[in-house]
Amino acid sequence: MTSIPRPSLKTVPLYQLAALLPISGVLMLLDAVAACSVLVGGLIQVAPQAWFASQAFKYTGARQTDLVLRSMYRGETGKVILTATLFAVAFTLYKQWDYFALFAAFILMMPLQWLLTKRILKH
Repeated sequence: MTSIPRPSLKTVPLYQLAALLPISGVLMLLDAVAACSVLVGGLIQVAPQAWFASQAFKYTGARQTDLVLRSMYRGETGKVILTATLFAVAFTLYKQWDYFALFAAFILMMPLQWLLTKRILKH
């Protein structure tokens, strides 16, 4: 009997953080508000996606199809709720964001995630 190995997608958020933290660090030298905005925007994308990945790949195998499907739905629902909640908390707790930097970091983390995921699944 053969089985498909579980992909090691838990490393994707670590690689995203490895890209996000130096960028925020360099920006901190130039503009602290922009640096914090980039960091928070990136984390708002990375954290919910990490939750989804942990839920989506919790189960494997044809005999656990129901569990896999439920886990995928739970992961996607949690990701959407986490994203909305993190944005709401960020906008409620602090008003001085560089909104362009925040949303740019949020959006730019997505293609980085896709590229990293593609590369991991390829190997």
